[in-house]
Amino acid sequence: MRKLSKRITDSRILKLIRRYLQTGIMENGLIHPNTEGAPQGGPLSPLLSNIVFDELDKELESRGLNFVRYADDCNIYVGSKRVGLRVMESITYFIEKKLKLKVNEQKSAVDRPWKRKFLGFSFTFNKGKPKIRVHKESIK
Repeated sequence: MRKLSKRITDSRILKLIRRYLQTGIMENGLIHPNTEGAPQGGPLSPLLSNIVFDELDKELESRGLNFVRYADDCNIYVGSKRVGLRVMESITYFIEKKLKLKVNEQKSAVDRPWKRKFLGFSFTFNKGKPKIRVHKESIK
């Protein structure tokens, strides 16, 4: 909420966001308290992600890195595995120390673009030109 209050000055909006985030989750007819984060798939989640991750976007841009991000999913494109490992280490440090967020190490990897899935898609190359395609797992 502290980060949001730097960008949003209307206290009524901040109060509304706080109440939304603290609203419980109904499961089998019982309401369970929400202990962290925005409900997955909720309309507020991508908006809050864009506010919080704006600092990450600026950091990646200042480093001259090619990247694509939607909400909390991000791909960073570099020229080699060695550079990828170095960037992954430094960006993980940035996210965890500066933004105070946890990086999911199981979902994070340094790999070829055509071996990874991003928002249900991946890349392939046809005659040296990159093409986007629906990822095999998304088809299943």
